[in-house]
Amino acid sequence: MKWSTAIAAILVLMTCCAGESLFAAPPDFNALRSEYSRSILALVRRRCVTCHSAKKKKGELDLERFASLASVRRDPKVWIKVIEQLDNGEMPPKDAPQLTRSEKTLLRGWSRRYLDAEALARAGDPGRVVLRRLSNVEYTRTVRAVTAVKGLDPAREFPVDGAAGEGFTNTGESLVMSPALLNKYLDAAKGIAAHAVLLPDGFRFDPGTTRRDWSDALMARIKAR
Repeated sequence: MKWSTAIAAILVLMTCCAGESLFAAPPDFNALRSEYSRSILALVRRRCVTCHSAKKKKGELDLERFASLASVRRDPKVWIKVIEQLDNGEMPPKDAPQLTRSEKTLLRGWSRRYLDAEALARAGDPGRVVLRRLSNVEYTRTVRAVTAVKGLDPAREFPVDGAAGEGFTNTGESLVMSPALLNKYLDAAKGIAAHAVLLPDGFRFDPGTTRRDWSDALMARIKAR
C-alpha cells in the first residue's frame, strides 16, 4: 500500500465518531464506599444530624439513618436534596454553626459523584444508538485542524447535510452514509493526502500538492529566517 493511500484511509476513518467515546467507564462504588466510611459519614454525624436525626428530622430530612453506602443507595433522592440545600445556603441554617469551605466542598463533591455513579448504574437500555458520522462542517474543520492547512475544503463535493425532525444537521439519524457518499469521502481523502509531504521521520501537510510547491515553500521559509 502506498503511503499516500494509507493516509487517505486514515482520513476516511475520521468521518465516524471523531472525539466520541462509545463506552462509559463503570461506576466505582468501592471508592465511593471507602470515602463515605472514611470521611463523609463522620462529617454528616458531626455537622448534620443535630438537625437531621431520626428524632428531629428537620425539613423532613433524616440523615442519621445513612450508616453505610448500602443505606445511601436505598434512597438516592435524599442526596439530591442535600446538594440543593447546600447550594441554596439553607443547610446548615443561618443560626447554626456553618460548614467550612473544605467540608462543604467534600460533602457536595462526594454527593455529586455518588449521584452520577448511581445514574450510570441504573441507566436502562436507551434503545438503538446511531453510530454517527461527522457533518460536512465538522469534517472540514477536523481536517483543517489535523493538517493545519486552512484552505482545504474536502466536503465541497458532498451533498448538503439534511436536517432531522429536530431541525439540526448534526443529528445522528440524519447523518446517513451511502456507498456514493463513501466514495466521495475516499476522493476527498485522496485529495487531502496529496498535500502530505513525506519526511524521514514521518510526514507533514503543505498547502501545495507538488514537489515544486513544497520546494518553493521551504525556500521561502529559509529566506524568511
